[in-house]
Amino acid sequence: MSPDKLSTSALAKQGEIPVQQLFSVLKDYGWIRKVDEGWVLTSKGEFEGGSYLTSKRYGRYIVWPQNLLDHQLFKAMESNKLLSATAMGRSEGLNGRQLNRIFVELGWLKPSPRGWELTAAGSSLGGQLFENQQSSLSYVLWPEDIRGRDAFVRLLQACRIDEQATDDLFENKTPGWISLDGVACKCYEHCHIAQWLYLAGVRYSIYRPLPVDELQVSDFYLPDSGVRLEYWGSGEHSDAISARMRRAEICKDLDIAVLDIHPEDIATLDDYLSRHLQPLGVEFY
Repeated sequence: MSPDKLSTSALAKQGEIPVQQLFSVLKDYGWIRKVDEGWVLTSKGEFEGGSYLTSKRYGRYIVWPQNLLDHQLFKAMESNKLLSATAMGRSEGLNGRQLNRIFVELGWLKPSPRGWELTAAGSSLGGQLFENQQSSLSYVLWPEDIRGRDAFVRLLQACRIDEQATDDLFENKTPGWISLDGVACKCYEHCHIAQWLYLAGVRYSIYRPLPVDELQVSDFYLPDSGVRLEYWGSGEHSDAISARMRRAEICKDLDIAVLDIHPEDIATLDDYLSRHLQPLGVEFY
């Protein structure tokens, strides 16, 4: 590639603009248009300096002069820059999938078989729907000011679980942890797990007895898949460990799938549960 020519993707990266937003703007301004095999230049796009290059790996693709970043079009985009969920989540210590779940909880987004869909509320806040050219899955970009919305700030705060139990959560003044969906949990880690399940759209019950005469209560039960979750907390009393091991025996005899979660998994809970629940037939978004 000529040193003064950049592909559309490279131009977006250099201008710190989401690549799909750039494709969309160039289309809206009439510089490019979509055809079955991809994007082609219009006469206006050619006038603005667009041309083609061909490579063995990518085939024919559009390139632009590097100084195009000084064009008034890009200056206008700078003041209306959109952000992906991944970019927004980075500053909050969340990945894009986790942030999208928060948007679902707010009613701004909803999952679909083809990715994500905007709700009317999300659209009214400036969210824009795009399609990934490689996967054909849809996703949403958001205006920067979405991070300052009161509802968003409040929900983010509500999702942060303090390691210390809070008093006066119940009428009987029992200290404990309450997950986002209002479920009372025995410990900080259980609260994290419950909250993940709720935001991921997984139906669950907590402290559910196993279906045997012997009273053995598992930490989490996922009724749609029949999977049980057990959190092996550090520093548990020997009786609790014995009971947990007994539950493991019962589940093995009954061919009940169990996913064990350990203290070191809590810091990367989204990644851990996403990787291990899917093979067990648990559906989530």
